[in-house]
Amino acid sequence: MAILELKDIHKSFQDNVVLDGINLSVNKGDIVGIVGPSGTGKSTLLRSINLLERPEQGEIRFEDITLNLPLKGKERKSVTALRKRIGMVFQKFYLFEHKTALQNVMEGLITVQKKPKKETEQIALDALEKVGLKAWKNHYPKHMSGGQQPRVAIARTLAMKPDIILLDEPTSALDPELVTEVLTTIKAIAEQGYTMLLVSHEMDFVSKISNRVLFLDGGKIIEDGTPEEVFRHPKSDRAKEFFDKMNKLKEPEFFI
Repeated sequence: MAILELKDIHKSFQDNVVLDGINLSVNKGDIVGIVGPSGTGKSTLLRSINLLERPEQGEIRFEDITLNLPLKGKERKSVTALRKRIGMVFQKFYLFEHKTALQNVMEGLITVQKKPKKETEQIALDALEKVGLKAWKNHYPKHMSGGQQPRVAIARTLAMKPDIILLDEPTSALDPELVTEVLTTIKAIAEQGYTMLLVSHEMDFVSKISNRVLFLDGGKIIEDGTPEEVFRHPKSDRAKEFFDKMNKLKEPEFFI
């Protein structure tokens, strides 16, 4: 059963068409990997789902919430309701530098969900424990490694108990040795049954964690299938060309 449906989503930035008639249905428990060349609308697609970007046309359905685009003033309450149920982990994490890891995770629970402080603290501690950072609860972001900061951002999202988690290239700003640390955390969360949409250039990881993969190019979904179908047997020439280039990059340049 679909938990999220997008119908005919269009988004442009001036004359640049970024999303060109996107249709997508996501079932509860799906782990959807979103791949493709840079600049083809992957991040914009995620940001349009929770209306951080406002598409000019289309429809978003999330369980009992329906939003027709462009939005009208009376639908603002529905946008707020949607965002409360969809969590997002950004590329830059956006942690508060003047707050500890625990305080960062508690922030949304207090300001958005209006939970009492005692309850909030326990929820935040549980979320930090899930990402292996409970012992770092009193550390500030500047005292944490590049691999720990995105894990705090993930814990902050988990604490809100979202129905869907959107992850926008959570490892793109990390050194290679820290990438595995974060990907291991994401894998553990996926195994708990969350519905997730993940934009990533980590193709091997996407192929292993996802039950479904989308390939975007030119603002359109041109491949949609299992990891085996999309990565190993793509139907479109554009996807074949892209994956061929990715595979060549893995090959050693020199042999000794």
